[in-house]
Amino acid sequence: MSEMIQFIRKMFYGVDTQYLVKSYIISMAVSGFLLYVSEVSFSLAIYIVLAGLLFPFATIVWDDLINTLMGGHFIILPLLFMLMWKAFKILMLYMLSPLIAPFGMLYVYIANGYYRKGE
Repeated sequence: MSEMIQFIRKMFYGVDTQYLVKSYIISMAVSGFLLYVSEVSFSLAIYIVLAGLLFPFATIVWDDLINTLMGGHFIILPLLFMLMWKAFKILMLYMLSPLIAPFGMLYVYIANGYYRKGE
């Protein structure tokens, strides 16, 4: 059990605190919205909570992939289109976060060198 707690601690220490706070605020807003909008079953509520907890690690994968592909460039879009794209992106990452987040956790694990002995 101690090793699992140590692993979770390393995951959170390996990510920028501001990034985690921002992602968890977005995650709480989406979770609250989904739980408020309709009456959900117990299993769906568990999935929503799990997706909310894993959302920051899914966004790590997306953000690093886009940064790698764009190479520091950015695209200027109309505000309405950009807001719709952001909402769509957040919802897709949120709903798929249990599938995507393990890759983000693996990325944090490798990028911070936690796989080395004695760390």
